[in-house]
Parts: sequence; structure tokens; C-alpha cells
Amino acid sequence: MAHRLQKPSTVTRRRVRGFTLIELMIVVAIVGVLAVLAVVGYRKLVQASHVSEATGMVQSIRVAQEGYHSETQQYANVSGNLNSFYPAAPQYQVVTAWGAACTTACSGGVPWSALPVHVDGPVRFGYATIAGIPGGTAPPASVTVNGQPLTFPQTPATDWYIIAAEGDLDGTPGAANDTNVYGTSWSNQIFVDHEGQ
Repeated sequence: MAHRLQKPSTVTRRRVRGFTLIELMIVVAIVGVLAVLAVVGYRKLVQASHVSEATGMVQSIRVAQEGYHSETQQYANVSGNLNSFYPAAPQYQVVTAWGAACTTACSGGVPWSALPVHVDGPVRFGYATIAGIPGGTAPPASVTVNGQPLTFPQTPATDWYIIAAEGDLDGTPGAANDTNVYGTSWSNQIFVDHEGQ
């Protein structure tokens, strides 16, 4: 059986449609915005994990100080001042193993090994702890936390300690830009200054 042939003018052509340049530019812009948000969120997550290292270590040092106090009836004055950091002074993207020998970071008279602080691995922060007795050496007047002074009693009625942690999380030079974490015997609160810096 014979079929009729269609004339070329009557054949319908399908138009293949692609993406326009504007549509592609919109997709690229959306992907770019999402990528920026993901990078910023990831960076904040990483910095929060570093700050959680410091808050956990300050809590561990606090528990160790209380254990030391229950055995000796005084807190351990390990660092001598709040700027003698152990195991090392904070540096950007540098981790240091806990357990190194004390040098200038143990100028308080009691070695860090006297405090049973358990550490899982290398640390990004430097740690210091000072202590005293009533009528003995007075604590520093205050430290600054987010622009506000954290004031300590100048004539403590009981034994006392202060724990400080300092780390450079963003590479900005100068100790004023470092992240600081503090704990004291006068409060169970952990104080964080310049979180993520």
C-alpha cells in the first residue's frame, strides 16, 4: 500500500530550546551566594570547636585545682601570672603537645604536672592558672571580657584561683585580638572574650 509523502512545507519543526544567558547567570549567582554562606558557616563551626577546646580545658583545670585543693588545702599557683602560657604562647594555626617540660610558664612554683589535667591531644590555646590564699598575694584587679571589666576581689576571704586560656584563631597580630577564656574560683561561669578571633 502506498503512503502519501508530505511536502516539506507541511512538516512541523520542533524548536529545541536551551537556557538563555540570563538564566545561566542567575543560577551561577545563586550557587555563588550559597557557596559564600557555606564557607562562612563552616569557618564559624571550626572556630566554635576551637573555643570549645579552651572551655573544656578551663573546666578540666578547674576540676584539677579543686582536687589539688582537697589534698593540700590550697590551690596550685602554677603560672605566676596570667601571661605565662603553657604549653606555649598562642600562635595562629599552631598546635602544641601537652606535657612538655615547664620553662617560664611554671614561674609560680608548682609544676603543671601537679595538676592532674587530662588532655586528648595537642592544644591550640596557651593556658595559665594563678592562685593565692586570703591575706596573701592579691589577684589582678580585673581582666576585660568583651569590653567589660571582669573584676576580682582584692582582699579574698578564701583561697582563690584564676584560669586563663589564650589563642590566636584568626591570625590577626597582637594579643588584644586573641580569643581569651577565663574561669575563677568565685564563679562557675566560663567567660569568653573575642570569640573566634
